Amino acid sequence: RKVDRARPSADAARTRTNALRAQRSARLLRRSQVHSPSSPAMFAAAGALSGTPLAPRPACRGALGRNDRAPRVPSKTARPLVRPLKAVEEPRRSETSAEDVPADLETVCADPVCSTRLVVNGQDLPAFEDVSTAHFRIRNGVVRTPLVRSRQLSAVTEMNIFLKHEWQQATGSFKERGARNSLLALTDEQRKKGVVAASAGNHALALAYHGAELGIPVTVLMPSIAPLTKITKCRALGANVILEGDSIADAALAAQAYVRDEGMKYINGFDDFNIIAGAGSVGLEILEDAENIDAIVVPVGGGGLIAGVALAVKTINPNVQIIGVEPSRCASMAAAMEAGEVVKVTMPGPTLADGLAVPAVGPRSFEVLRTRVDKLVTVSEKDISVALLRLVELEKLIQEGAGAAGIAAVLAGKLPELKGKNVAVLLCGGNIDTSTLGNVLERGLVNDERLIRFSCVVPDRPGGIAGLCATIAFVGASIKQINHERAWLQDDSHSVQVTVTCELTGPQMADHLYEALAEKYPVDFTRPKGNLSGERAAALNRNGQSPAAPPAPAATAKAGQLPAPVLYDYDTIVNNVKPSRALVEAVEDAFAQLANGKVDVPMPMHIGVAETAAAGPGDCHIKGGYIEGAPTWTVKLANVSFYKNVEKGLPAGSGVFVVCDAANGGPKAVLHENRYLTDLRTGAAGAVAVKHLAVKGAKSVAFIGTGVIAESMARSTATVFGFEEAFAYSRDVSKAQTFCDKMSEELGYPFAACGSAEDAVRAADVVFTQTPGGEWVLEESWLRPHALIVCSGSDQPTKNEIPPNVLKKAKVVTDITAQCARVGEVRSAIAAGVMTAEDVHAELGQIVSGRVKGRKGKELIVCDLTGTGAQDAAIGSHVMEALAGVRPGGSGAFKFDAAKPRLPAPKLYDYDTIKAKVAPSKALTEAVEDAF
Repeated sequence: RKVDRARPSADAARTRTNALRAQRSARLLRRSQVHSPSSPAMFAAAGALSGTPLAPRPACRGALGRNDRAPRVPSKTARPLVRPLKAVEEPRRSETSAEDVPADLETVCADPVCSTRLVVNGQDLPAFEDVSTAHFRIRNGVVRTPLVRSRQLSAVTEMNIFLKHEWQQATGSFKERGARNSLLALTDEQRKKGVVAASAGNHALALAYHGAELGIPVTVLMPSIAPLTKITKCRALGANVILEGDSIADAALAAQAYVRDEGMKYINGFDDFNIIAGAGSVGLEILEDAENIDAIVVPVGGGGLIAGVALAVKTINPNVQIIGVEPSRCASMAAAMEAGEVVKVTMPGPTLADGLAVPAVGPRSFEVLRTRVDKLVTVSEKDISVALLRLVELEKLIQEGAGAAGIAAVLAGKLPELKGKNVAVLLCGGNIDTSTLGNVLERGLVNDERLIRFSCVVPDRPGGIAGLCATIAFVGASIKQINHERAWLQDDSHSVQVTVTCELTGPQMADHLYEALAEKYPVDFTRPKGNLSGERAAALNRNGQSPAAPPAPAATAKAGQLPAPVLYDYDTIVNNVKPSRALVEAVEDAFAQLANGKVDVPMPMHIGVAETAAAGPGDCHIKGGYIEGAPTWTVKLANVSFYKNVEKGLPAGSGVFVVCDAANGGPKAVLHENRYLTDLRTGAAGAVAVKHLAVKGAKSVAFIGTGVIAESMARSTATVFGFEEAFAYSRDVSKAQTFCDKMSEELGYPFAACGSAEDAVRAADVVFTQTPGGEWVLEESWLRPHALIVCSGSDQPTKNEIPPNVLKKAKVVTDITAQCARVGEVRSAIAAGVMTAEDVHAELGQIVSGRVKGRKGKELIVCDLTGTGAQDAAIGSHVMEALAGVRPGGSGAFKFDAAKPRLPAPKLYDYDTIKAKVAPSKALTEAVEDAF
């Protein structure tokens, strides 16, 4: 830009301002004691902080040097000459071969003032001087955003939180810094031809705005998923907007045609040389405004912003921590850091932080950042929605999901080491659609447990609903929506089912509301769904029931007879009963009731089937239980270990649940489950164990064994706990890979198949073991000190998955200690002489009910699950609720494991048929005689 010589007063004022900044910066640099007074970086830092321009630099052994000197002022009275700042082009790739670059990646320059440039993996990396040049170059074209301490957020997080308000830029995001720097760096010829970029939002807006201001043609290719408001704004700013493809990748590919055919300059939104340098000016401003900053928290998408900030800040003060935050659905920088190179991650679905949804980070950004970042963390969709809500309520600020990612990590407790320290958090973008904002804030209220939905049954008479409303008002809750239905409540014609959405002050009020309602009405609270994703989550309601299923026929009975049970076949069950939070909560409550002595559970009984020409070998486990106050009780016949079936392409077992009416003792239903419900309730028990025993902040989980129980554990746990990565091992590698592919697609976080059990276990916070159980599957040295091991392989006397020395070292929790001492992992430890039944820390129900504290810190815990009748009772009641109104044989929403081999469904013979066909006979007497 040429200097406006018609305004000497403005120049003089700017000179005075720069002089004051230079004095302050010099004090800052001396205080940091990072460089010696003769260090070139010292001069560069002082220049950056005071706004001193740096001239274009000639190449010096593949690096851009800073050898040009400003002309001397001829006299004290003469006006200083200010040389026009020429366009600084993005440096051409160094001609130095890879063999010429030393192993430590530093080039050599004889000039003591020359700043060397690194060339890594073919990428010219920006140096600190490029950031300082950009800082000066863009100073009059972008907003110098404030860094303000937040009193409210500081109190909530126990940190000194400073918010960098980058959303105050003209187009609402930090992207303007890099965009303007890139446009000003163009040659005259490039300015005439214009620039092209692929973007779905903020980068496009920034280029369009500054291109219009500088008179540079801008062409933006936007995917069809781009928000309509951003498309309209870009066009209003004069950009040539072209919609191309369904993703940024499609748009970027199409943009290459404009580079090839029209000679336009392509500007990558996060990996362009000048984009990174421009973004680094944010870091310089933070250090100017907060001298004693301890850490800077930066949202991470493609990596340009954090790379520039890290480059600037670490050069001046390497003691400042640089912490990156990514959405858990697209942690591409973390994946690159782990792999040591840029890799592409697969996103399970869209994220609230759509501006950070970059499957592969920029190679140049990665190389700049990899040695400078101190920590990377991820935040969930729940964390982001709550952060957006907190910013609106506490700061009166509106941010987009990407802009709030940094504060989401702080609020979610991801950075406990920063308590008591000065922390700068970037709020880097405020462009969010109004409709999206409303939905996100409402979801934030749900995640914050301040918006709940429940249903209850009230008398269908005048004043019935009024009494319900009075109870809600007494607690202090506010009704947002209320709906009542008569047709769907078939068991009681004098009652009505009411569904209510209420706004509360928090979880404590929710507990009070539930207690107040439960005293008067049958009530059922709905909690937010877990992270079951895609079609599975969309197809399920709270109970996993298919809403499209036709009603079941009402059972009829003759006078003096109880009605015959209903036979539900396997397909009906699997299409209408799914892993769900409600099921996990039902099993969780059963454990608590068991600990409180409210469950009648007999010890399991086993019937062995010897191998003969006509039978076996096999085993039948008979379990059951009744939870006091429940409408049903359940007996389960689980037929297992029929291994000859496998040779015929059939499962090694099947079985039925018999659900009985607790009021009259009559059987209500026979559930043909092919072990599906058994695996389902086992998975729910595993989820309860993880919920109450996993270390706080657990992110990784391992599965030793990848059969149906492992699938059930993964699905059920996902409804109550959000893991971020999973590892799996099976002796059959193909089965492990199939399991990982299937679970990754269903649950929305990555599963990796491992070559050994050790590889799977070493990185895991939680370990599920579900092998047949005859030999050890892990070793103590593989385990993380705080690991939780959930053992659910079998309930056979031969069960022995865990080495006795691990059980001796760990805090041991059981589902039922007496049972585990007979057929569980505890049995093998007792047999080895390393513990007794009295050494068991607690039963799971005692921990769930709060009678015994589970995890106290980062100790090793083993949870031995052998399956209890309490779980069977819980799933029996849950299934009857889920199948209410479902006709046996009716088609569900979709087939679940429709290709799974199964044994034929049993036949159900009613009382009249049996009485007509079975009579006293000699054959019957001889059969009983033979049995004796």
